Amino acid sequence: MEFWVGTWLHVIPDQKDSADNDKRIIIKHLCFGPVETQIWYQSKNGQYYYEYHIIEGLQAGDLFLYCISKSEMIKVINTEIALCNQYEKPELAALLQNVRSESFCE
Repeated sequence: MEFWVGTWLHVIPDQKDSADNDKRIIIKHLCFGPVETQIWYQSKNGQYYYEYHIIEGLQAGDLFLYCISKSEMIKVINTEIALCNQYEKPELAALLQNVRSESFCE
């Protein structure tokens, strides 16, 4: 399940797949020119992270990992829900709303 916004492919990961990696991936963005990834996830210990990985180009191999707050993660999820609605992907918006309500108990 995915949609494009400019050069970024927005992916809502399958929660079964992300659970196998010791982190629960919530939102993933992929860019194919140059290849880059942006991932927002929750670690096994409950901490939230934003990971930015540059895969090709002048900075190929650079990986940036930022610890973010719960409120920052909620803002990212809310922004992604708005984009899902704007790009007519209500099923993805519903999935993210479920993740938000299960994980963050609004």
